[in-house]
Amino acid sequence: MKKLGLLFMIAMVVLFNIGKAHAQLPNKVVFGMISINDGSFKPDEKKYAVLTDSLEKILKTRPNDTTCLFYRALLYLSFNSLLAKPYQGERGALENLITAKSLTEKAVSLNMTNFNLKILRAQIYKELTYRFTGDESWKYNSKQINIRKAQFNNFKELANKYYDELAKLDSNNAYDYQKLKVTEKYPL
Repeated sequence: MKKLGLLFMIAMVVLFNIGKAHAQLPNKVVFGMISINDGSFKPDEKKYAVLTDSLEKILKTRPNDTTCLFYRALLYLSFNSLLAKPYQGERGALENLITAKSLTEKAVSLNMTNFNLKILRAQIYKELTYRFTGDESWKYNSKQINIRKAQFNNFKELANKYYDELAKLDSNNAYDYQKLKVTEKYPL
C-alpha cells in the first residue's frame, strides 16, 4: 500500500511539473513586441540565472550559435527594458542593451532568418533610444551631449527602419509596428 501511495505521489509531481519544463526559453510576440512568456509582467533575473549562465558558457565555446545569441539578447532586453528598469539613467541598462544589440547584429550577420530576431532587433534599438530621452544636461558637458545626441539619432533611425521592414514583411500587423516607431526627439 505504501508503494502505491508513493507511486501516486511521484506521478502527481511529474504531471504538475510537466508543463513547466521547456527546452527553450518561451517567448511571445504581442502587438509587435517580443517578451518572455512565463506569465509574469516583468521577468525575474534570479529565476533565469541558471539559463543565463548556461547561455554564457555556450557562447564562450561556440560564439556563432545563433540560437544562443538570440536567447541571450532576449534576456538582456527583458532584464533592461523600460518595464524592468524605468529610469533612463539606470546603471548598466544602457551597456546591457548595447551588448544585446551586438548579439542580435551578430546573429543577423550569421544569416539567422528567424522573424522573431527581426522583432527583437527593432525592439532593442527602440529601448536604446529610450535610454537617451531623459534630461540629463546637468550630467554631461556639451561635447558629451553632442555624442549622445548622435547616438540617439542613429538608434532612432535604425529602430524606425527595422519597424518599417517588419511592417512590409508582416502586413497583417503593420499597424502595430508603425505605432512602435520612435517619434521622440533628443531632449537637449
